[in-house]
Amino acid sequence: MNKAVFATILCCFAFFSFASGAVNYPYPQESSYGNGASIVTTSGASDALKTKFECFFGSHYENSNDNTMGRIKFDDTQYTVSEGIGYGMIMMVYFSDASRSYQAEFDRLWKYYNSFLNQNGLMNWKIQGFTTVNQRNAATDAEFDVAFALEMAYYQFGDQKYLNDAQTLIGKIKQHEMETDGLHKPGDMWNSKRNPSYVSPAAFELFKRVDNSFWTTAITRNYTLLKANQNSTTGLPSDWSNDNGNPVDNNDFGYDASRAPWRWAWTYAWYGHSDAKTLLDKLAAWVSTKTATSINGAINVNGNMGGCCNNSTFIGPLMNSMQVDVKYQTNINSYWTTMIGKTESSYFNKAMQLLTGLFATGNMPNLKALSETPPSSSSEPSSSSEEAPSSSSSSEDETPIVLPQIVHSNALNSVNNGVNLQVVRGASLKVFDLKGNMVRSLKFTRGSYNVSLADLPKGLYIVKVQFGSQKEILRVPIR
Repeated sequence: MNKAVFATILCCFAFFSFASGAVNYPYPQESSYGNGASIVTTSGASDALKTKFECFFGSHYENSNDNTMGRIKFDDTQYTVSEGIGYGMIMMVYFSDASRSYQAEFDRLWKYYNSFLNQNGLMNWKIQGFTTVNQRNAATDAEFDVAFALEMAYYQFGDQKYLNDAQTLIGKIKQHEMETDGLHKPGDMWNSKRNPSYVSPAAFELFKRVDNSFWTTAITRNYTLLKANQNSTTGLPSDWSNDNGNPVDNNDFGYDASRAPWRWAWTYAWYGHSDAKTLLDKLAAWVSTKTATSINGAINVNGNMGGCCNNSTFIGPLMNSMQVDVKYQTNINSYWTTMIGKTESSYFNKAMQLLTGLFATGNMPNLKALSETPPSSSSEPSSSSEEAPSSSSSSEDETPIVLPQIVHSNALNSVNNGVNLQVVRGASLKVFDLKGNMVRSLKFTRGSYNVSLADLPKGLYIVKVQFGSQKEILRVPIR
């Protein structure tokens, strides 16, 4: 047997399923995101990624003896780092599916976070097992990711406590891990330099719920840092910088900086930030000239490859950068094939394979945005000035549900067994099976619509929408 295959089977053997429960947005979502962002179109991508997660879960997730806490094991398995708790919480939200909820594991990870707090109410960044603080005080990226995961958990699992806990944590982040002008600090007890990969504008958008003015300012201030730090030729960021964005310590796109393109791409896909697109366009243009197998970190920001590391930590985020534009689709699929074929050995490489893979496959949608679309089962057309859609469909009982919502931008997003459509002026929608046969055709005037495709036979369908000169294409699974 191939050794890599055997290793995968062996580590996945440790994975087994316990509890099941209903979740609101079961994996796989395979959302197109919108804003022109592309996703992997390789067949079986979501299934392959879920297998990698199950392997990671079996190898790196551990419950305490009394089952009240859970942790993500570091490379030296006696330790856990706070960033790993954040990564794990994100994974538990997005890998929960129709047969297996990871809410209990999410809660145990959150309990672990809260069991090792410092004087500022933030997790000490390195813990031995379930008992002892090894390295004190907080690392800011962990708090950004934990607070983000709590926000998404509210929409996935439906418990108000997550939103309340997120609000409390966001307040502590602002107080202890941010400058008054919105620039991030690297930790709550040290502040000698900046880490561009910590900056998470998509999370900051969610944090606006707590303090809109401050987090709006934080987005602007940190984009100023990111744009100044980005190499003018390659678009690569550095591991660390000073307040003006100039690299310090080294000029490497290394294991710290590697996470930045993932965060940029995620932000652009969710919110369409022009600054994120500027960062991504420059980087993607450089990445598209490189094959996935040629990527070796750490990479000097001028583009000179390192000599050791062709792994998911570097391949994944660089793949994400190209998702800014569908013109890179072939490159994206090629990078995906190389990355998902990796049997990674380190905790961090595995985590980056999963996190960048979630985004790449369309399985990291904005659950808040999806939740703001009311369910279609009993909705009635709004009595407002929005016009009802005209439709011509191959199924007479398939009437789109009109949602009472003001629309400011065109968008196409996947929902369970259908799509949500935001139309500014007018749009036409066509649905094709995988043989190329058109099975549905609808036209829409301005408005917000839930279009159910649940009456179609189970399988994967291609939804094409034309908003004037703008085109969107989305793969939609019907289960």
